[in-house]
Amino acid sequence: MIKTNNFPKIHHLHKAEELVRTQNIDHIQSNEILSFHIHMIEKSMDLIDYFSGQYESENDEQKTIQILGLQIFNQSASALKLILSGYYHASISVKRSLLETMFLLDYFSTDNALIKEWNKNDKKTRKQGGKFSPTEIRIKLDDRDGFENKKRHQHYERLCELGTHPTPTSFVMLKPIPEGDFYCGPFFAPEMIKGSIEELVLVVTQIAGHFSQFFKAKKLDDYRVTISFAETQDLWNKRFYKISSKQTEIDELKKLLKLAE
Repeated sequence: MIKTNNFPKIHHLHKAEELVRTQNIDHIQSNEILSFHIHMIEKSMDLIDYFSGQYESENDEQKTIQILGLQIFNQSASALKLILSGYYHASISVKRSLLETMFLLDYFSTDNALIKEWNKNDKKTRKQGGKFSPTEIRIKLDDRDGFENKKRHQHYERLCELGTHPTPTSFVMLKPIPEGDFYCGPFFAPEMIKGSIEELVLVVTQIAGHFSQFFKAKKLDDYRVTISFAETQDLWNKRFYKISSKQTEIDELKKLLKLAE
């Protein structure tokens, strides 16, 4: 039998992670923009958590979306935990998985029958060239939207290069400072946490928007959660992407809530 001694090195590593987490949280709280991004991530996760677990599904297709929502929530939480703990490189593969799920939800929104078909698909249809392969889904979405610049592919490939696949490009994510040396383990790097959070909030906010399309508010809490997310997203979109306000739609939701009350 192997003798153990309470795994001192594992505990030491955890202490280092917690120290970096404290540094990162302090840094975020001192930065109004990063704090807003984290608030937007939190609101997105609230929406996903609510409709995944507290909304009564109406059919198998909606149940499938809810189960995907559970994955999305856990992956969002995992990516955030890795970032805050100083594992910026490791968080990228989780973000790429979220991006892939976002594209899948967007694809499902074009025709609910696709959800039933996806549920019955085998590995062959998910591999390169298959109907539900990541590449085919991106192509279908680009064709639907008339996009010719392949931005979806570019975003996906960038995450592959930076953190999902072992590449020389990904080495930069293991340097606390660009001109410094490589580092093993968690570390505090203000510029890296900025980029990591910007990437995560972009993906999580979009995925929450796609996810919410599959649920129609029926109860008071359904409306409240939807409105809370929509108001925060509206402010965030106007602030960082100069997107026109959707206040009219939000006001309509508020009227429906008032009637329901």
